[in-house]
Amino acid sequence: MEGTTEPHLVLVPWIGGISHIIPMTDIGCLLAAHDAPVTIITTPVNAPIVQSRVDLATAPPGAGITVTVIPFPTAEAGLPEGCERLDLLRSPADVPRFFAANKQFGEAAARYCRGAGPAAMPPRRPISCVVAGMCHTWTLPLARELGVPCYIFHGFGAFALLCIEHLYKHRTHEAAASPDERFNIPALPPFECRVTRRQLPPHFLPSTSMGGGPLQEVRDFDVAVDGVVVNTFEELEHGSAARLAAATGKKVLAVGPQSRGEGRGGNGASDDGFGEADGSRCRRGGEEKESSGAEGESRGCSGKGRVVVREFGEADPFFGLKKDLLIFVA
Repeated sequence: MEGTTEPHLVLVPWIGGISHIIPMTDIGCLLAAHDAPVTIITTPVNAPIVQSRVDLATAPPGAGITVTVIPFPTAEAGLPEGCERLDLLRSPADVPRFFAANKQFGEAAARYCRGAGPAAMPPRRPISCVVAGMCHTWTLPLARELGVPCYIFHGFGAFALLCIEHLYKHRTHEAAASPDERFNIPALPPFECRVTRRQLPPHFLPSTSMGGGPLQEVRDFDVAVDGVVVNTFEELEHGSAARLAAATGKKVLAVGPQSRGEGRGGNGASDDGFGEADGSRCRRGGEEKESSGAEGESRGCSGKGRVVVREFGEADPFFGLKKDLLIFVA
């Protein structure tokens, strides 16, 4: 990344549901507020959701953020027009078709990022980092080809991700005698987290409508990426981000809370039902936060318009800059 003076981040929210799209869009808005050019790649049906969040959060509307729309090949995959999120599918039988369409979408988006084809990314700063939703596995080979880091965003909290990591490594659930027998996931001692196999996410069920292929791809992607971006903060999940970093051996960036209803310029205007009381509760934690250690960092919630700045040392892969500051706002 020699010669790069400013970061250019490409964010690709997972289009499985709005709950993935909105927080990643809001993270992009916060990055753009600090003069980091951001490109958010999405599909035609989901673009209005992204653009409305961008216009709400930036002044003037859309400043610093490019929302790029890549067609989603529903017809080619045998899906009805407009089925560009999992919650829009007709039945579970459409899920494999959706993942097939998403693979083609990824191929087209990768061509765009490489600058190839008629719908190529316009000439501008080189990409310095890719932040991808959990099922956009195609972003990793793209990032490796471009020589930039790739971070994953699941949408889950740090504790949930810690439990999933524990189950993958220790297979605790396999010792349960029945699907209804409770067992402990000792991910955050001394606390107990007792669940049944029926309560586990699809990753650990014997069979799902997605099948083993896509789920294994997601796990392989999760293991291979450079780090994890989590919508959380230390006061919400004490110690979970640091333990997740230790368990995965990756940098974990806790950048929450996002999507709590901040309007343009951080003035508290909201279009999603969150009011001032919510922001005030979040601010109290961030104002008391003392930063410590690069791994499992929490950017906390710092209040409206306040900047949390943390120096990570010689090279921070999230921005791809040398001797610079990693900047986040909550």
